Amino acid sequence: MSDSYHNDTANRFQLFPENGMDPREFAKNNATTPTTGFIVQSGSGSSSGTTDTTPTPVKTITNPGSLLQINFPAQGDITYDITPNMPLTLSLTGGTVGILQRLTLIVHQPAGGGIAVSLPSAHYKDGTKPDVSLEAGATTIISYITDNGGQTIYGGL
Repeated sequence: MSDSYHNDTANRFQLFPENGMDPREFAKNNATTPTTGFIVQSGSGSSSGTTDTTPTPVKTITNPGSLLQINFPAQGDITYDITPNMPLTLSLTGGTVGILQRLTLIVHQPAGGGIAVSLPSAHYKDGTKPDVSLEAGATTIISYITDNGGQTIYGGL
């Protein structure tokens, strides 16, 4: 009688062709090996290679007036949740060189709607700023990113 064992299988699992190792053995060996140097989770969106599970802070601003400067924080990401009460012009600054940072802008139209919002200067898709909805109760969400301290800012829906 012939042996049912084949060189390419071990207990019905395909061997890894690169090293001929049983996948269970590979998993056992690697499950106990430290995995330093890998980015496991990047809750902050930073490119520093650290693990951060800190939630993104949200700044809620109601009735900001006609001018509002929003800022990338020194570290991590941030969200601005804004409900304007009159036509609003936004400007955007800040950030840290060498760290990828994200700023999320959430604009809510009040119950009456019709409040124009002028978005900050940034590199937008096709060079055109997205429209902020004027519809009563509508919400517009726009994300901005920078990795050079706000010298270059990209924005889009």
